[in-house]
Amino acid sequence: MGENNSNQVGGALAAFAVGALVGAAVALLYAPRSGKDTREMIADKGRELKNRVSDAMDDLPAFVDGKKADLSAAIDSGKEAVRDEISKRFKSA
Repeated sequence: MGENNSNQVGGALAAFAVGALVGAAVALLYAPRSGKDTREMIADKGRELKNRVSDAMDDLPAFVDGKKADLSAAIDSGKEAVRDEISKRFKSA
């Protein structure tokens, strides 16, 4: 189940990156700028995208650790509920 979560996060990051690239391409096609201005804008947007992806990747371990803790707590809670139910069944039998 943890692998599914990491796949979702990876998919979201990939979708973000693709969306950013498509948005930048559309903006370039419709913006009346000189070649030099356009190249500078592409470089700036590239650095900005790189920083965003880097920040997201830096946050990923904490996100995964949080999800692992949530999952562990849910499993412990489920185990306790099963123990309680088994205890009730044996007491009433």
